[in-house]
Amino acid sequence: WASWHKTYTHSIFLYALDYPEDWRLKEVGRATSVFSPFESKNDKFAENVQIVAEDLSRSPVEVTLIDYHRAGLKNAEKFLTDFKPLEEAQTRWLDRDTIVMLYSMTLHGEKFRCKDYKFAVGKTFYVLTYYATELDFEKYLSAAESIMRSIRVSP
Repeated sequence: WASWHKTYTHSIFLYALDYPEDWRLKEVGRATSVFSPFESKNDKFAENVQIVAEDLSRSPVEVTLIDYHRAGLKNAEKFLTDFKPLEEAQTRWLDRDTIVMLYSMTLHGEKFRCKDYKFAVGKTFYVLTYYATELDFEKYLSAAESIMRSIRVSP
């Protein structure tokens, strides 16, 4: 989809990403989300990719990627209904140490499947998450992966 994409640049965290022209972008606080188009008037959920950046340079303690991931797991277990990790791995992704996790959860009675990538650049941690209904997860996975792989972060 390289010929029909838009590029977004975050002015504070200095990252850029590409997304399909028919997807819409919304910024809320530290989070930026890119939403798929609704399939019909009955479609209640737009599958999306969310990017959250968190600057921990002022943290009084050293935070590693594993520490950050474990804190995220604790929050997920605490705040997400039926949170269940399905796969988890440490890998190299986009030339960075990264933790990848696939998980399921329930929101407003509907089952969701999510995939996220966590990595750090210096003391800033990035979490890229693909959110989809369980039924549509595979349908939008390729586009979501393309969006997430397009991220460019300035050091």
